[in-house]
Amino acid sequence: MVRDAQENLKQVKGQITFEVMDCRQIKKPKESFDAVSANHVLFYLTNLDSALTQVTSVLKKDGTFYCSTYGREHMKEIRQLVMEFDSRIALSEVNLYDVFGLENGEEILGKHFKSVRKEIYDDHLEVTDAGALMEYILSCHGNQQEFLSDRYEEFRDYLEKKMGKKGYIPITKQAGVFICRK
Repeated sequence: MVRDAQENLKQVKGQITFEVMDCRQIKKPKESFDAVSANHVLFYLTNLDSALTQVTSVLKKDGTFYCSTYGREHMKEIRQLVMEFDSRIALSEVNLYDVFGLENGEEILGKHFKSVRKEIYDDHLEVTDAGALMEYILSCHGNQQEFLSDRYEEFRDYLEKKMGKKGYIPITKQAGVFICRK
């Protein structure tokens, strides 16, 4: 992923340098960066306010902070599918969008930045491969392994039936980015 970013940056005219670091421990002088980016990670932090304080500290006076996240409706069909199959399944112990999502991100960021703008990325999935969907579901952070590991084929058949005549399962994506200025 870092290699892809480096290749993409080579196409930009001018001089650009970047560093990858842990936003929980930014060891850089104040006002070191024109921009800081955190993509789909802020909801994992136990002390989000501390991390955002560090980010604002290392941003230059007119610097920009970009952070992406998702909202409550993101991939809701996947949660519905597993619950319909077995109501005991929870794909996550914590709803990460409640920690930092599209619905509450503006308020959280507004405590640290003068300007916060939200941009939504309009997108959706049409999943045609029951096996790939199954692997994704099994990779989630919840208790699904407990209830699906012995019923793999049964669940795969269930997903294939759900694809039905359309040949796919439509999945809502609700993601976006916050663009913040000091």
